[in-house]
Amino acid sequence: MFKEESPIAYDAPAELKKWPSLKGERLKDRGAPYLVYNGTLAECVRELMGKPIKGISLYDIMTTPQPAFDQTVLSPGDAAEIAMRKDFPKD
Repeated sequence: MFKEESPIAYDAPAELKKWPSLKGERLKDRGAPYLVYNGTLAECVRELMGKPIKGISLYDIMTTPQPAFDQTVLSPGDAAEIAMRKDFPKD
């Protein structure tokens, strides 16, 4: 999904958002996701990766497109892929 040869601006502004849910399922018909954390892309990835695995699918990261990816909404799977990159900031 990501262009491995393209760098990611981990200091880009980003928001971690959570969808309204019931019994662990997204309720997309109950409104938009709400803000959980506002910071940099790296901070939002860390926040998301720190959530319990059982409910992680309820979250998305909103950020601006970059050369390495062209979407504005990053899924938990996208965040995990970012976190595993060699250039991901460790602290």
